[in-house]
Amino acid sequence: MSIVESPSPARRRSATEVRTHRMLCAVVGVLTLAVLMYSVVEQLFDTNFYFVWQATALLAGDHPYRDFYEMGSPLMTLMSAAMQWAVGYRLIGEFLIHWTFIVAGVVISFHLARRLSHSLWASLTTTLIAIAIIAATPTYHFPKLFFYPVAVWVLWSYMEAPSVRRAAAVGVVTAAAFLFRHDHGIYIGMSAVLAFVLARVITPASRGWQSCAREVVAFTVAAALPILPWAILVQRNEGLIEYVRARAAWGATQEPAGLPYLVKLLRDFNPASIIAVGGFPSREAAQHWLLQLTLLLPLIVLVRAAIAFMAHRRNEPSISLETGRTIIAAAMAVIVTIRLSREDSYFVVVLTLSTVLGARLLAGAPRSATRVWRIVQPMLAVSTLVVTCAAVGGYVAAWDLLKPSESTELVPTFRQLLTTPPIDALQPADKARSVQPAQWLASDDDARLTLALRYMHDCTRDGDHIFVTGSTPYQVGYYTERPIAGGHLEWHQGWLSDPLHERQSLMLLRTQSVPFAFSTHNPVLDDLRAYPDIRRYFQENYVPLEGSGGLLLVDRRRHASGHFGAIGFPCFR
Repeated sequence: MSIVESPSPARRRSATEVRTHRMLCAVVGVLTLAVLMYSVVEQLFDTNFYFVWQATALLAGDHPYRDFYEMGSPLMTLMSAAMQWAVGYRLIGEFLIHWTFIVAGVVISFHLARRLSHSLWASLTTTLIAIAIIAATPTYHFPKLFFYPVAVWVLWSYMEAPSVRRAAAVGVVTAAAFLFRHDHGIYIGMSAVLAFVLARVITPASRGWQSCAREVVAFTVAAALPILPWAILVQRNEGLIEYVRARAAWGATQEPAGLPYLVKLLRDFNPASIIAVGGFPSREAAQHWLLQLTLLLPLIVLVRAAIAFMAHRRNEPSISLETGRTIIAAAMAVIVTIRLSREDSYFVVVLTLSTVLGARLLAGAPRSATRVWRIVQPMLAVSTLVVTCAAVGGYVAAWDLLKPSESTELVPTFRQLLTTPPIDALQPADKARSVQPAQWLASDDDARLTLALRYMHDCTRDGDHIFVTGSTPYQVGYYTERPIAGGHLEWHQGWLSDPLHERQSLMLLRTQSVPFAFSTHNPVLDDLRAYPDIRRYFQENYVPLEGSGGLLLVDRRRHASGHFGAIGFPCFR
């Protein structure tokens, strides 16, 4: 007869807590996905096509380092192309990528928040705030919302028990982030260095030089192996040095606002600015407050950790694991905020990290804190929470998501996501071909844009390219299903306008079949003022389409094979 020992109450409680935590993670994930699906009505705009235009070029057979400049996100470009191939060139493919990464990032941040705060209610509170903000966040931010909490997760794991395997895991995450967008990998790598140092302080047994060397080598090899094939491909085509120079030049056009802007932002700290009579605050006021809070959270957490360490350094001369976790999460938030914040709306880039740090502060003061601080801290936390909730309400309301009419747009929007080719949902062929010349001349900018996209889609053939420019022209290549001409579409920014690169772009243009040049905003020739030779090439060989205001140029050297609809534009199909 065997006797089965029943689990102890502590073990049963632990198993119950694990099941509860997993269930809550699932609920958080489902809720985030539901919010993303609902808010897709407001998400079909140009910037959310940031990656997919490169996927269109890949699927058309263009080489990323020969026929166009891949913009520093090779893995995302490859993933986007693979998804478009898998779903049959439908928008739903791109949004499934965005949604999957955002959901995973929110769930992981909830998990981290609970580990750091040891408070279920604080973690749920900050996570629900993050989910509300995500409803009004452009989904192209998904790598930032995913990779930074994932990096914190693996760095925490490494510091808990430093080992070769865990160091290699940090290297893999760093490499993946680098291949998604190079600066993400750099910032995570900086945090990894900090984590390696903290691990030596937290765990005395890991201080031996042999174990340190093995873990550094494991990290380096694990990070280098995924990057090496990409680096070889770049070197054989564009050249690594030239690649770095060109992407550094692009980064210079996207420089963050810088420390002076962030310092001024903190000097303007004023919770009263969120108070609005009779409703939510404006979107501008809401974003201003939320970025201020984003800056303050890691600073407050770091100061609090330093005070706690100083108070206990006699009993605990080394940094505790809990303090190390706090430092890693806060340090990464500081690095990312300083490097990526260009305007108030960019508070979202560290939204998932703010979820973790906010829960840490909202959970209350530790038992070791003074009696006064244990009373004051909850009051400050609750008042900050109230102001933040008001700001979130203003931020989300500005997207029209709270209007009842938004729900009626869900079915048409999902039909647009599932339609192939995508242009059929954006601008149906019958509707476009029935437009009369007078209607074209009297139409507004949006109507002209969608009609022009349909026209270029229908009046080009396989192998054709379209020269694309404008402030945010990322959707043009995708909807027309044609790769971009001249190597890039950042002409509006003056990128690579030096004589050498201009000659290279012009040589590429001369070898490509380019029936159209199109701009989403300023006239094409205006955007080319920094490129005198290319501008002259278009002046000599292209003419503006009547009524386009110089936004659409047609190759005068071509003979039309037909005409487009009632409007009679020349076709080259």
